[in-house]
Amino acid sequence: MLTTGSKWFFGLAAAAFAGALVYGGATNPSDVGMDTFTGVLTFGYKGGVGDHLGYAVLMSIAGASLFLGATTAAFRDASVEAEAQLLERETVPEVLAPAHGSYWPVIGAFGAGCLVVGLVTTSLLVILGFLVLGAVVFEWGISAWAEKATGDDAVNRSIRRRVMMPVEVPVLGALGIAVFVLAVSRMLLALPKLGVYLLFGLVPLAVLIVAFALSARPRINRSLVAGLCIVGGVAVLAGGVVSTAVGPREIEEHHEEEESEGAPLLAPDAPVTATAPGTTR
Repeated sequence: MLTTGSKWFFGLAAAAFAGALVYGGATNPSDVGMDTFTGVLTFGYKGGVGDHLGYAVLMSIAGASLFLGATTAAFRDASVEAEAQLLERETVPEVLAPAHGSYWPVIGAFGAGCLVVGLVTTSLLVILGFLVLGAVVFEWGISAWAEKATGDDAVNRSIRRRVMMPVEVPVLGALGIAVFVLAVSRMLLALPKLGVYLLFGLVPLAVLIVAFALSARPRINRSLVAGLCIVGGVAVLAGGVVSTAVGPREIEEHHEEEESEGAPLLAPDAPVTATAPGTTR
């Protein structure tokens, strides 16, 4: 019996496979015939597949979805009833609900957006997208593991801090500073002169006002602080991505004319008059 997750992955695999067949046949330069269908079905062994890049991407999605569908079907979508039956236990294992929401999906979506935009603009955004997605996969996996480490949420938070704080603080701090400086530099190059003045004036003022408002309250929700930091970081990153895609503004070069000092030089064809010594011209 297929589970809910496996049905979704199997459907995605079928759609990607059908898309690869249609795309391979449509982009094949030769006339549509039996070789066209045999080529896309045999991965190019018995005919052409059209555009190799698009065909390879769609076939890769189909293969990965097929593997994930088989995996979720084998593990029964991590169902607790299936785990209890496998362990031959009469009671179902206790399942802990997540204590708080996760912001990593939002950051992961932004990393994917950087990757897609970078494919058509610059390799710098591609590298940034891969770094963001790698950090999201790592941090999200650690958070999922820590939430189910024990039955006590406070102990789980303590375990995560003890494991990740020595890594998160220096690494994420350095990456955050580097990305912030890079994004702001791209914005300064893309904005006009007035926009640069406004960026230097309004952004620090907004940060100062928000920091003063947060420090004035004796108690404040940590989720609110985290949400504000994420919104600000995403805004800076989005500005850097858009500025990189737009490109730097045209800067006019000012050339100053240098005035020559001393007597003017004679032209090459100017006549030269010689005077005898002791005579006055």
